[in-house]
Amino acid sequence: MNLILARYLNKRLIELHPNTRGETVGVLRRDGTYEYRQWLGFVNREQALTLGKPVKLQISKVGKQSDFHTDWRDIPRGRHIQGCLTRDGVYAVADWTVRVV
Repeated sequence: MNLILARYLNKRLIELHPNTRGETVGVLRRDGTYEYRQWLGFVNREQALTLGKPVKLQISKVGKQSDFHTDWRDIPRGRHIQGCLTRDGVYAVADWTVRVV
């Protein structure tokens, strides 16, 4: 089973898989606005501690993909996914699932 994140761009749902390249994701700034950074995939919590700094990611849905379909869970408005910001872009922090903050 694979973990997938998704965000909306206008009305289009963009899926962020571990190997997705060329997409961006919103990183919450201190002033409440979002800065869009390059999507790099997923890291676990131990990797995140050494790679960069913790941030909150603007994600709309979390999915678990099986061989036949994807089970989606909506992220409530105002909630975020734990991320890790690096010089090159941003990772979502995940072990078996992602942390909603």
